[in-house]
Amino acid sequence: MTSSGRLLQGAVKGKDGLAPALQEVLDYYAKLPEEKRRPKSVDGEIKPQPEPPKNGLVLTIYDRPLGRAGKNQYRLPDGEDFGGLRTHAPHGQRSSLWLKEEEWKSLLPEMPQKGQAHKVATKLAKRIWLYGLVPQTLWVVEESWRPNSVQAGELNATVTEVTPRIIRLRLHGSVLLSVPGVLYTRPEGKINKKIENRYDARLEGVLEFDRVTNKITRFDLATLGDFTGRWFAGNKGWQEATPKAPLPLGFAFELDQTAYELPAERRRPRSFMHAYIFRAREAHYWDPDLWLADWQKRQAK
Repeated sequence: MTSSGRLLQGAVKGKDGLAPALQEVLDYYAKLPEEKRRPKSVDGEIKPQPEPPKNGLVLTIYDRPLGRAGKNQYRLPDGEDFGGLRTHAPHGQRSSLWLKEEEWKSLLPEMPQKGQAHKVATKLAKRIWLYGLVPQTLWVVEESWRPNSVQAGELNATVTEVTPRIIRLRLHGSVLLSVPGVLYTRPEGKINKKIENRYDARLEGVLEFDRVTNKITRFDLATLGDFTGRWFAGNKGWQEATPKAPLPLGFAFELDQTAYELPAERRRPRSFMHAYIFRAREAHYWDPDLWLADWQKRQAK
């Protein structure tokens, strides 16, 4: 679509793929007169992306099913899936998690000493688990964790280095998430059976705080575990990963250094959980306990 609101033409045809369709769009766009391609004004309301919380953090999250293509084989011929485990998404999917200033500051001890350890606040741990560990590559947008999905888990922070310049901590823990689901045929939508979507994983990461600038400069967190339950396999529809053959699933968190530097029109959008699931209940995004209490009230009706 052009900036003036004109819909462009181009379509994927058969097995030709996306590239020829995109070329059609570009060719059609090139034929438009200048005033249609570069309008002096645009109708409608400009809605820039919301600004992250003041002095907060924005974490970018990638999720990816993992596995080998075959015996000792890591590289694949063109067009083949990664050991049959890759969904229709060609690469890891990107999401995000916003943290408030008081949340990231809670990760730092007041008088840090090497070897000192403490548990991460339960609400913050739940936010990381429930809002950060949503496998977009497996679920597309049809599934999500519920507010009662945390069955077990803990997240700890241990000081590994203290200097006049930095405080470095190790983040480590584990989590077990579970939610009821159903397996159905596609495109008919016929339910085959009820199943459990379950993710049993460990978390390991590094956090660095610059004592001079009073800022978090590194937040690297990796999560690896077994997923069982319903997952989307592209043209093969919905499949089931079983306890006998679980799906290895990984997440990677990193600090988005541009979140507070880019202008609103170039800012990355919020996560699906934040912008859609909680679009009418912003407070639930910041407090999973409020989400749980509201959810329980709704179940009772």
